[in-house]
Amino acid sequence: MKARANFFAVGLFAALNVVTLLTTTAIAQDSHGKLQWRLHLNETPGPLRTADTSEPSGKAALSEILGGPTNGSDNAYLIYTRMAAGAHGPSLFTVPVEDDYVVLSGKLTVQIGTDTFVAGPYTAVIIPPNTPHQTWNAETTSEANFEVLSSADPHKDLSRDLMSMLMPARAMKVEKAADCIREIKMIAASDLKPGTSTVPGINPRIWTNRAKGSPIMVRIDSSLQGEGQKVTHVHRFEQVYFGTEGDMDVTYGLETLTVKTGDIVIIPPGIVHSNVATTATERHITLLLPEPPAGTPFDIEFDRK
Repeated sequence: MKARANFFAVGLFAALNVVTLLTTTAIAQDSHGKLQWRLHLNETPGPLRTADTSEPSGKAALSEILGGPTNGSDNAYLIYTRMAAGAHGPSLFTVPVEDDYVVLSGKLTVQIGTDTFVAGPYTAVIIPPNTPHQTWNAETTSEANFEVLSSADPHKDLSRDLMSMLMPARAMKVEKAADCIREIKMIAASDLKPGTSTVPGINPRIWTNRAKGSPIMVRIDSSLQGEGQKVTHVHRFEQVYFGTEGDMDVTYGLETLTVKTGDIVIIPPGIVHSNVATTATERHITLLLPEPPAGTPFDIEFDRK
């Protein structure tokens, strides 16, 4: 039976401290120099939740925490942001963890240190810890992006109060800032390959991972209908799917979840799962939080019999 499973205990949300999150404004920085960020906490119980993808009004920059230390992810802040034309995120700031963005639609202007870049769809921006940066929408149409804040030791580095992690910063030269901008050339549907007995039909394209200097893996997987990682398996790390095109079915324990564009699935370590595309073409962002070291198995097959 397909259902949006309710596997997380209600008590997970009992101690939420969201006053700061829910009272911030869209102002980049107030008159006292305190950073501001208009955040909303998605409190949907269970491993599957849906981002608000409606068009933002005015010059609003609206960010939704789909997962974090207080709502389902132990290893990252997972944020979906919609920026209206002319909207601006928090003014120049640093965070003590890696801050990664993937542009989903529109164009995002990014300042890294003293350099400015424009990132289009399926471009990732990989910001190392403690690097001054800010983002805004300088275009005449809206922009949407998926953001991940994480580290090699998230239990130590992530606060339950996200705003406390942001520190105002001054522009300073960042060496090799251009290396933070990484564009992925999407594989055309006609060029997608089915899986084999040893290789799943996910056609991955990686933006960053341990080999590229990051503690996490950020990639996009693309599958033909009926393809994906069909073998049920478990991980020793947290895995996340964020749907960007088409639909897929994800087995999660004893349930089956239908994942559409704008849906996120948070899979904790040890949960048996698999995924299969149910439309002609399906794409989703996949995160490994953190990515296991070299020599450590990624997928551990698990027979549900």
